[in-house]
Amino acid sequence: MNKLLDASILLHMLDDIEDSIYIMKVDGADLKYYYVNRAATHFSGRSMEDVGLTFFDTNASHMANYLHKKYMRVVKERRTVKYEDGFVLPNGMLSGESILTPIFDENDNLTYIFTVTRDITERKIHENLLYDYAYHDELSRLYNRRYLLEHVMHPATLYLLDLDDFKNINDMFGHDVGDTVLVEVANRLIEQFGTDYTLVRLGGDEFIVVANQESEPAEQTANTIIQLFQKPFNVNDRQMKLSVSIGVSLRVEEETIQTLLKQADIALYKAKGAGRKSFHIYEAAYKYDHVENFIHELALSQAIEKEELYLQYQLIYHPAKQAVIGAEALLRWHCGSRGIVQPNSFIPVAEETGLIVDIGYWVVRQACKDWHLLKEIYGAEFKLSVNISRVQLNEVDFVVQLLNIIGEEEISPHSIELEITESTTVHSMQEVQQTLHQLRAHGFTIALDDFGTGYSSLSMLTLLPIDKLKIDRSFIADGNAPLIAAMLAMAKALKMQVIAEGIETYEQYVMLKEMACWGIQGYYINKPTDLDLLPKHVELGAG
Repeated sequence: MNKLLDASILLHMLDDIEDSIYIMKVDGADLKYYYVNRAATHFSGRSMEDVGLTFFDTNASHMANYLHKKYMRVVKERRTVKYEDGFVLPNGMLSGESILTPIFDENDNLTYIFTVTRDITERKIHENLLYDYAYHDELSRLYNRRYLLEHVMHPATLYLLDLDDFKNINDMFGHDVGDTVLVEVANRLIEQFGTDYTLVRLGGDEFIVVANQESEPAEQTANTIIQLFQKPFNVNDRQMKLSVSIGVSLRVEEETIQTLLKQADIALYKAKGAGRKSFHIYEAAYKYDHVENFIHELALSQAIEKEELYLQYQLIYHPAKQAVIGAEALLRWHCGSRGIVQPNSFIPVAEETGLIVDIGYWVVRQACKDWHLLKEIYGAEFKLSVNISRVQLNEVDFVVQLLNIIGEEEISPHSIELEITESTTVHSMQEVQQTLHQLRAHGFTIALDDFGTGYSSLSMLTLLPIDKLKIDRSFIADGNAPLIAAMLAMAKALKMQVIAEGIETYEQYVMLKEMACWGIQGYYINKPTDLDLLPKHVELGAG
């Protein structure tokens, strides 16, 4: 009686659970319904009236086959099986998250399968809403820059629009009025081009019209856009004429979206310089002013393929152990047509254009290859530091790509240190925080470079999973011992190791050694050099 009462109470409790509960009885080769709670009835239509029936007795054949195959996996593997969410079932419904658990009797016979399924419809709606927010401009509801860079792969023509003297509207009437004008611009573009073109608000008063397949000459489309601005705008109950300048870029060969954007930007600069209210189509043979960065971009896009990139290394020395413990990998570029290009000239261009993503992965792979050689010289505990840009960290699959590379190169994450700068976290703290936590969980060491020169705060250091601080060389050059000592004390309190950069003299080395600085790096140990020229033994003496 007590057992029956207990079972009744248990089933009543299961009936009140919001998740769908199914208990299937394993009867030889058949799977029969044994229990279905109220939530499962609401979700799938199955009920306690189906007890004793099989999937094939209660479902259409395609759905029955799907369910039978799903449950038979548990029978064959005799273990709990989890099914991910988010795909469309044969009956047209959205699948939920399911956990199928086998229940064995005292003789180890599989007698029941206990299933918990969670309805994820509302969550999917929320995720779709977040997707919409991620790829649409909040004000105009057009696509945003992120959508353009991630989803517009092979446009035929790109038209970059910039409203002439739009700043005057914001200054005279306020940003609310300016926003109203921007929404009207978006509406006019939608009315003219509809869904045949991809319409983007790039930011501010810049818009983009993308022709995925050119149906008319670029000059004609550009003139059509200019004509859209002939009708006055209603600005603060006043009729005001606005004009627009347009930069046009054509996809001639295999230009990336970043290249087309840069070309359109150069063309826009030319159109504005010609008096505005006009358009200019980018021509590769044309001699433009202020395009040094663009020249770098074009050359950089082929630098990996042409094997123009290479790495140099600067060693990191542990004063207490009196041994080399690691090295920083430093990117170098020997351009075939321009010779040696300084990092501060080409790295900002690579970041601005997105080329830093592929270049960054090349750096990681090459550093992993070199690690196998370096460990033979300095020992298996040798750690390589690689600089990671903000652009790389913002890549959706950055962690996966990184793990793939080190897996292919047969190196442990514990042998790689990832350096970020303070400015990396300024505009995307939450996203960076999540990515760094993932990286650290996989075994990577995280170092904050150029500490003290940017936007760091103590709160940021406590929020981010930082293992090491690299004190900027400017503090070492100033020789401010009390300030350096304070940094070291702070890092110790936060359980972080410290590497001092820019050590160039014996006196600086002694000062930091006496302060028990964990690591040092600089010309006093070695100048950045090729791997085969690195000193195999480092003995720091009296300089």
